[in-house]
Amino acid sequence: MVPYGQAALKLKEYDQLPPHTTRRDYLDLLDAIDKRYSAASKRAEKARWFHDRDRLLIRLMWETGGRVGDILSAKPGDFDFRRKLLNLTVKKRKNVNTIPLDDSLLLEVSNFLRTYTPDYRQPLIDISKVAAWKILKKYGAMIGISVHPHMFRHGLAIHLLESNVPIPIISARLGHSNILTTLRYYLVITPEVQRQFVAGKL
Repeated sequence: MVPYGQAALKLKEYDQLPPHTTRRDYLDLLDAIDKRYSAASKRAEKARWFHDRDRLLIRLMWETGGRVGDILSAKPGDFDFRRKLLNLTVKKRKNVNTIPLDDSLLLEVSNFLRTYTPDYRQPLIDISKVAAWKILKKYGAMIGISVHPHMFRHGLAIHLLESNVPIPIISARLGHSNILTTLRYYLVITPEVQRQFVAGKL
């Protein structure tokens, strides 16, 4: 059960939830990247770049909950290091979703920029969506799971719900246009939940 306000919002049964990664999957994927590029192989500059790029891709997908196309379009200038924000352009809704980032992820982005000095006019991770799928397939096979980009978005939402994060915060993180979209994907919407939403209590 996920408490929220006066209502108890129930996560859907597991087989009703959209395919998603778990936090354990996310951490195992990062570990797989580190193992794939061991200390010895990382001496090569190209191997280090693959290691750093792939880690950053997976961290951004899990920790922002953004759609892969939007993440792959993010440019260095979209990261506000002073305010600790990512201004992520959401193509689907033609708006910008401002997402707070933690210090650890910002440091990884900063190190990537400093080490590889990419063209600031180009995306930070300048690969296609097809390439991103292949990257995930490779590391997923290493840990025995089948994974695709949108599973990170669903996985973050479910993880936050299980951690009792308020639904408006999750909805804002995902860039949903309203709270009911979040409820529809992940929660059982009871008559009492609907009553409270209509009454402006959610």
